[in-house]
Amino acid sequence: MTTHHVKRNTWLFIGFFILAGVAYLYTRVAPPFFDTLLSSANFVIYAALLIFWIRSVRSRLLPTKTRSCMIAAATLMLIFLCMRIFKYRFGLLNVVIGRYSVYAYFIPMVFIPALFLLGCIFLRRGERGRGKRSEAIVLLPAALLALMALTNDLHFMVYRPLVELSQFAVQGVATYSRGPGFYLIYAWMLLTGALGVVILLRETRKSPGPITAALVGIIICWITLCMIHLFVVEPNNYRRMWNTPEIHIFAMLAIMEVCIRSRLIPINENYIGIFTRLDLPVLVTDRSMETVYRSSVPVNASGEQLSASLSEPTYLTPDLRLSGMEIRAGYAFWTEDEGELHRKRRDLAQANEILSEENDLIAAENTLKEKKAHLDAQNQVYDRITEALFASQKKIEALLEQTDPSQPEFRNALARVCVWNAYSKRKSNLLLLSEDTLLQPNRELFLALQESARYLKYCGVETAAIGEETAVFSLADIHELYDAFEVVIEAYLPHMRRMTVSLIEGGVRLALETEQDVELPYAGLPVERKKSDEYTFLTIRARRGGAAK
Repeated sequence: MTTHHVKRNTWLFIGFFILAGVAYLYTRVAPPFFDTLLSSANFVIYAALLIFWIRSVRSRLLPTKTRSCMIAAATLMLIFLCMRIFKYRFGLLNVVIGRYSVYAYFIPMVFIPALFLLGCIFLRRGERGRGKRSEAIVLLPAALLALMALTNDLHFMVYRPLVELSQFAVQGVATYSRGPGFYLIYAWMLLTGALGVVILLRETRKSPGPITAALVGIIICWITLCMIHLFVVEPNNYRRMWNTPEIHIFAMLAIMEVCIRSRLIPINENYIGIFTRLDLPVLVTDRSMETVYRSSVPVNASGEQLSASLSEPTYLTPDLRLSGMEIRAGYAFWTEDEGELHRKRRDLAQANEILSEENDLIAAENTLKEKKAHLDAQNQVYDRITEALFASQKKIEALLEQTDPSQPEFRNALARVCVWNAYSKRKSNLLLLSEDTLLQPNRELFLALQESARYLKYCGVETAAIGEETAVFSLADIHELYDAFEVVIEAYLPHMRRMTVSLIEGGVRLALETEQDVELPYAGLPVERKKSDEYTFLTIRARRGGAAK
């Protein structure tokens, strides 16, 4: 925007602002029709000025948080003017509508200075700073104060009615008194506005003198007009050109405009200078594809290629990509050299191929390791079984070698071999189990005892496994109990006639009918022995305890 246009827009803005004040000045003395006409003109002029300024800010400023705060504040100013028209044109028709129209005033009244303060904070700190905490510290109290005003009928913290609530429309000083919430809201407005001004003045110390002078002049005029209204116009009920809210609104706009004009806020002007110094290949055209701005690095493309790039990326060369997009008044085009990207992609494809081959080798190696680990685990189990049964197998081998099949003793020897084989079989089954695969309760120990008892019958011993079949023993206890049982029956086998075996609390009990007592070898577990008539009762206690179920 040229300097001539800037000055013209400034004087037009000021002229319309004064015109709106003149229109309001004659609203009270004009006939009803003209009063309405002048009030409408006053509102339309203010609304048009605010909308014009918002559109100007959107086009002139870069998309920063400061710009967002300025646009939001100006939008709330426009809403405030609309709410005032609504109150005085429609709120007088109903007491409740009139009362809540006054309450709703406080929404823009607390948020406008809060947004002004936030914009000043972002202006001073820049976009690189963290803004979440600042936004919460400023906007949360504003929201709470606005909520307090809207819910005044519940607590009367802002306005305290001196009449019945059904007749209270916040009209006339004699109908209400101000509560602490009212003064808290105005203190908040003054505090946020003053802090914003202080931040701006501190920021302009680094800038030329005229900027600070302009800001100080606007602030002095702002305060002077407010004092005149507060101490002269309102007490004497003089006719006025502007109300106090309008003075606040347009004074803030003036302060923000000074910040924009003084380049305190990043601005989108001097497009030609920017583009002529730009090292990137960029081209901006109007709607008819005529060049408007061109960077120092040209975009060498035909009109057909430019048009085609608006719908899809176009390649001027295999590595040079042309892209385009529609903007407000035309089109923007730019090129990107993708040669390096293509080379990286080719390198990445080769690397992926190598990685794929390596992954296949690693997968095959892992499969072999898994199979080997499985075989090693099996071999460890088989080694444990071999080690555990070695003694029994040697005894079986020695017994068979010492016995002649033609001798009468061969049958008894074979019966003892069956007993040892039953032990070996059941011991192997137990060794194939683990604590994780062992169910609780289980029948493993009872089944082992039952099978050994069945083969003892071939040795001429009437044997039975009786009582509870399931028990809760650890796998280690089951091994030790079964081994101890095997030691006991080997010791008593030549002298036994009958035997019963059962699971009890904490171990295994045997009831034996024997011809004589036997000195027991060490069985690995404590064995308790009791004698009753011709029966001998043996109790094998588990090391860790357990119980039949």
